[in-house]
Amino acid sequence: MEATKNNVGLELTAVDTVIPKLNELLANYQVFYTNLRGFHWNIQGDKFYELHELYEDYYNQFAEKIDEVAERIVMLGKVPANTFTEYLKIAKVKEISGVSDWQIGVNNVLETLQFFVSELRELHAIAIKAGDHATVSLANHGIKDFEKKIWMLSAYLK
Repeated sequence: MEATKNNVGLELTAVDTVIPKLNELLANYQVFYTNLRGFHWNIQGDKFYELHELYEDYYNQFAEKIDEVAERIVMLGKVPANTFTEYLKIAKVKEISGVSDWQIGVNNVLETLQFFVSELRELHAIAIKAGDHATVSLANHGIKDFEKKIWMLSAYLK
């Protein structure tokens, strides 16, 4: 008899609706992580010290988020995307290079975080329909984290 559930007890057909969104999130996180590294390396001017440190903090946090999403995909019984060739085909977040202007960098980060909140809300809805409570939690934590960052960056820009 063919299995209808994965190792964590979720219906395989339900998981099949969650995996593409998780892989897309993974790809977007990876591209954004790389963008953050570039902002960190290239920032110049009077905001250098504070933003150099902020970008480093953000990319370290995203390294953890990347791992969390990839491991969730594995827990659900699938294989996460793991090459930049795959990421760039899947990702909606675009690469950005050579940014040294603080306002361009901060605005890009703010817009990307707003995009992530929207994407995580979609993932949340898909995961609820699939009965995947752990992925719902992953989405909820991301939304909470990003909404705070959005608030703080918006205040910073005023």
